[in-house]
Amino acid sequence: MKSRHIIPLFAMTHFSHHLSTGVLVPLLPLLRQDFGLNYFQSGVLVSSFSLSYGFGQIPMALLADRFSRRSLIVLGLIGTSLSAIAVGLTNAYWQMVPCFVALGLLGATYHAPASSFLSQSVPPEQRGRSLGTHIIGGSASFLFTPPIAVYIATWARTWRLSFFLLAIPALVMSALLWLTTRKPHEGRQAAEKVRLAPSMGSSNPSSSPAGAPNPAITWGQIIRAIGILAMLSVFMQMVFASVYSYLSLYLVDHYGLTPKYAGIMVGLVAGAGVVGAPLGGALSDRLGRKQVILLSLSLAGPLLFAATRAPAGLWLPLSLAAYGTSISARMPTMESLIADVVPPRRRATALGTYYLLAQEASGLVTPLVGRLIDLRGLGPVFTGLALGLGLVSVIALAFRKRI
Repeated sequence: MKSRHIIPLFAMTHFSHHLSTGVLVPLLPLLRQDFGLNYFQSGVLVSSFSLSYGFGQIPMALLADRFSRRSLIVLGLIGTSLSAIAVGLTNAYWQMVPCFVALGLLGATYHAPASSFLSQSVPPEQRGRSLGTHIIGGSASFLFTPPIAVYIATWARTWRLSFFLLAIPALVMSALLWLTTRKPHEGRQAAEKVRLAPSMGSSNPSSSPAGAPNPAITWGQIIRAIGILAMLSVFMQMVFASVYSYLSLYLVDHYGLTPKYAGIMVGLVAGAGVVGAPLGGALSDRLGRKQVILLSLSLAGPLLFAATRAPAGLWLPLSLAAYGTSISARMPTMESLIADVVPPRRRATALGTYYLLAQEASGLVTPLVGRLIDLRGLGPVFTGLALGLGLVSVIALAFRKRI
């Protein structure tokens, strides 16, 4: 399949994947009402998914590098769909936790293998834009899943039907992906023309002298080359996950929104990636990966702070969407940087390691943030997260020449 066709196909697959995995957060207010949960228990539900999702990244990435990325993605989509359906069959809080663990483990079969598969399927000079387009599918799902899930739950008067129905598209896309794709052509690997230095600096990688990623590069060299930028990206994800996990509850408790509208509003943050991801990926192809990651970090703190101070009305959704746009811009940029530096035979493993760090940090911090909210309240904790982002961005910019 030609690259101009495979990117839209994977964007739709990405959309279906997050339809299955993205139902929990917008329905969290309804689950809290149904099971009588506090903030800590709500955080445990989110973390049961995110921690297992993180722990599954490296094993699944190793399998992808050793065997078939395509087969792993297809089987993972089937397993993710069935796990989401299992969540809808639960009748108690303790039953939901292992179901979300299974959903996370099987959901881990998608991102690293898919990003690695796509990075081998497109020319290096189009990598940022292509991976950004792929992320549109996931971001669009985050935008549309909350209102769809809330509408189904409201119409059916049960949150369970949302898990059932939104799991079906992943099954459909698993069949379509299996029937229409093939393993990337090995010749693509020889055609990679990205140098390590330009990919991290201000030069346009596509206009740099030819030079494929060093196939003999060690893990130590990879860490030295991109480790600091990866940690900054992980920190941004950790703060985003904490905000996103409790945002619907924050909107209900702080602004007095109904659970229905709070669930819909949540979609604006992650859904802003429809704009931010392709914009960030395209800019990184032209300006360099490091510049876009640092720009994203610099904007995230002030925009999150603005969202915590925005009055109810138009400014609130605008500030949330702006924050989501800044966060999503770094996602395809970091994936492209990893693909620029790491040779194809190790690429899924490197991507899996990056996703592992992001998910585990997020999964560990989320219930702790919930405990802080129980003790201090939503407003002060969200403000503290925004100020923390701002402080890290100041430090990163001060030492940007050494990164």
